[in-house]
Amino acid sequence: MKKACVLGAGAWGSAIAMVLSDTGHQVGLWDRDASIVDQINSTHAAPKLQGINLPETIVATTDYVQALEGAQVVVSAIASTGIREVSRAVAAIVPEDSILVSATKGLDPQTLQRPLEVWAEESPALTDRLVAMSGPNFAIEIAHKLPAATVVAAVTLDARDKAQSAFMTSYLRVYTNWDVIGVELGGSFKNIIAIACGIIEGMGLGNNAQAAIISRGIAEITRLGVALGAEPLTFAGLSGLGDLVLTATGHLSRNRQAGIAVGKGESIDSFVSRTGYTVEGFTTVKSAVRLAEANGIEMPITNVVYKILYEGLPVRHGVSEIMLREKRAEYR
Repeated sequence: MKKACVLGAGAWGSAIAMVLSDTGHQVGLWDRDASIVDQINSTHAAPKLQGINLPETIVATTDYVQALEGAQVVVSAIASTGIREVSRAVAAIVPEDSILVSATKGLDPQTLQRPLEVWAEESPALTDRLVAMSGPNFAIEIAHKLPAATVVAAVTLDARDKAQSAFMTSYLRVYTNWDVIGVELGGSFKNIIAIACGIIEGMGLGNNAQAAIISRGIAEITRLGVALGAEPLTFAGLSGLGDLVLTATGHLSRNRQAGIAVGKGESIDSFVSRTGYTVEGFTTVKSAVRLAEANGIEMPITNVVYKILYEGLPVRHGVSEIMLREKRAEYR
């Protein structure tokens, strides 16, 4: 049987492990939390996916050496804040013939690097085997085997083909792309716009406003992405507009839920404490603001979300700031 390793037993990591199991892999599922590992191995229940049982071909462990042994596919499904620590421990011992797939949607908050840049920095030997995976994919729907599509991007054709084959199932259609930068940035920045849409929903400002935020949000994401080396067309695809629409409108979206809470007057810190959710956009918005300033890119929605979350800007003032900006042409 083929072997795979998934780093991170959260909702997304567990769902990816199920996909790999369905494509014929024995999966080592690593997590640092021993209680999660014990629960998976004793009950086969996925702690972060309510009502889902994992197949016996998935074995959890706190030992990443054990999880990596013989793996032909290694998936990093950890939060952006943990990329550096995990990659530093793991990168050098990734099996030589394997691909490493990053399913993280965020940036390293310290260096502003994309996840695959971090992995390559920790082990340059991985460079040609690195793959970015992103798309409009709620973990629980993937776990229930509902139809979905995603994209895998790599600089080499071999890595793209291996990743496509590893994840393609009857319920998950996998497309390939060469634009690693665009795929990673689209999956990261859309969380900021999803928070903005949630704020609009929480304030009760209607569907027109949310549609406007999505449309203008993808425009500013594209501006910054192109400045950072991405292909503009990527942001019209699965990892750009596709993922943005899902995350900005789907009720399962944690970033949207966080925005709704903020729009109703709750602080983001209170929301995170109350729910225990990882809200990637909360961290990513700081990185996006810094990158936009460094590259001279206008990102009005992102800037307002940042001010609301970190500078105490009242949400209604934030809406006014966006609506009363200087008039301009749409494509500029």
